[in-house]
Formats: sequence, C-alpha cells, structure tokens
Amino acid sequence: MRLHAFLPLLLSAITSTTASDSPSQLTTWEQIHQTLHTYPLAVDFKQASLYPQVFANDAFANYTGPLANLTGIDAIREGLMASVASLISQHQLGTTVIDIHDDGVSANSTTYFTATLFTLMPNQMGSRDYTILYGLYSDQLKLVQNEGWRISTRYLEFMAPNLGNLTLG
Repeated sequence: MRLHAFLPLLLSAITSTTASDSPSQLTTWEQIHQTLHTYPLAVDFKQASLYPQVFANDAFANYTGPLANLTGIDAIREGLMASVASLISQHQLGTTVIDIHDDGVSANSTTYFTATLFTLMPNQMGSRDYTILYGLYSDQLKLVQNEGWRISTRYLEFMAPNLGNLTLG
C-alpha cells in the first residue's frame, strides 16, 4: 500500500486534535507540539491546506538561501511547496524543547530535524539522487484566537554538513 493511502488517516488525526477543536483534551505543551509536528506532513505530503494549522497569517520564516526572508503565510506556503514540488521529501523531527511564556499566549521552541530529499526520477544507473539535511528550527509561537498555537517566526539553522547531491536541498 502506498504511503499516500494513509494521508486521510493522518489528516483526520491532526484535525481532530487541534487546539481549537479540543483545548481541554490537550495541555498547552501538547497543543504546541501538535502544531510543530503538523509541519512535516504539510511539506512531505504537499498539503497546502495544512499550512494554516502551522503558521500564523503574518508569520516570518528564514529557511536560508532562496527561502530566506519569507513574510506571510502565503509566501511561506508557496516557497516551501515550490522547493519540494519535484522531490520526494521526508522530515523527521526529533528533540523538541518548548518554553511557554508566563503570559500564556506566547512560546519559544527549538526542534532538531533531519530532512531527506529524493529526486522523483532515478538517474542513469537506476538510483535516485538524494540530499540529507541536519539542523534545527528555532520558533516563536503565539496563541491565535479561535485557531490555536501557530508559528509566528521560524529560523532554520543547519547543524552539520549536508550529505548527497546538495543541488537538491
């Protein structure tokens, strides 16, 4: 069974546990964690409809290179979707530290990630080109009324040399 067959199940799980739907069922930390961990599904499954569950409308993101200084959810969504349009991607989020501020409506987080990017077509020898990226996301989040926790500012920082065909990432 293809992985995309599981997408409706994943989307259902995310949308049924968002902060705006069931705030009493999830702690603030869990709500923020859910927001952060919706991001890989939006990117890897190329789901434009998930970006509003991750980023605030007025968000700013700096992914470096051509994806530096993206302002607004539309620019972030369009930039990220274009960057993986001709690739298969898989993001793995790891260690996550969340600091909820005393005001109860803002937070910071740091999340380690590994992202693997593959070409859609095999090369001449039958193998796919790939890139593996290692880094962390430094995020500022805010509680958006009637929506839940959203990333308002994101900075990507690479932590190690990237591997593979670096023209892919």
